[in-house]
Amino acid sequence: MGKIIGLVVGVTLLGMLFAGSFLGAFHQPEPHGVPVAVVAPGEQVAQLQAGIDQRKEGAFALSEYTTADVARAALLDREVDAVLVPQEGKLIVASAGGRTGATIITSAFQAAAQAQGRPLRVEDAAPLPPGDSGGISGMFYVLALVLPGIALAVLMFQVAPGLGLGGRLGVLAAGSLVAGAGNAWLADTVFGALPGRFGWLVLVSWGISLAIGLVVAGLRKLLGVPGVGVAALLFIPIGLPASGGPLGARYIPEWYAAVGQILPLGPAAEAVRNTVFFDGAALWTPVGVLALWGLLGLVLLALPGRRPQPGVVVPRTPVAA
Repeated sequence: MGKIIGLVVGVTLLGMLFAGSFLGAFHQPEPHGVPVAVVAPGEQVAQLQAGIDQRKEGAFALSEYTTADVARAALLDREVDAVLVPQEGKLIVASAGGRTGATIITSAFQAAAQAQGRPLRVEDAAPLPPGDSGGISGMFYVLALVLPGIALAVLMFQVAPGLGLGGRLGVLAAGSLVAGAGNAWLADTVFGALPGRFGWLVLVSWGISLAIGLVVAGLRKLLGVPGVGVAALLFIPIGLPASGGPLGARYIPEWYAAVGQILPLGPAAEAVRNTVFFDGAALWTPVGVLALWGLLGLVLLALPGRRPQPGVVVPRTPVAA
């Protein structure tokens, strides 16, 4: 009976971990320091910032830009999330960078314009493709790369336990490449959810799955089967909501977003998004985070394995001639 009670308590706590993590991140999305370029003199930008702060302090961070072209370039380079051109009554967003974020920005600035009796038209400089009009495919795509990385690392130890370091690296690299290419084919060619950059998408997908596989394999070697559980819990029920999911990191609690910046799922989603929709802009940071995770896994995988526990040696019985 004690084991049954323990099982029920454990399963309940696991469910509460998932529920608390996801609901804590997503139940009340609010903007936090969302960068917006404003094509206007500094004094006007300061006035606009004061007006925005009266509605929601700290929600948006306005910065001065000299021309609309420079501001638009900053938007497409992922330096800002929107561009406001007050003289033209225009707001430029990039829904491919996050549909929910673009909607929240649009609502906030349209409300401010209406309060002043001014019209505000909206332009989408980087729209979502027809195959992903809701803007949710990217996060699920990354999850579809994480799961094969975990499974490959786990099954490798079961199917070929005697592999050395080189063999394990070869299996992880080859398996991640196949998984990445297969997922990229589905996302680009079949469904059109992440279209137009197939080769680069394959490369980024391979790196994501490989980094996850290296970490899980390293923890599996260092800690045994519990290491896999640690990685799975860290990456999925914690890492997925901490990344901001389909909302984006700027719309969840700031402390949670800070955690998401150092776990691999958030940078992985950012790398996929920037590769497909923004011509590879701002890739250094997310790729660097993934590379550090992969390096950590490689170091753990190269460490000596756990020594077997000493057991009872049973003497052999001589066989009669």
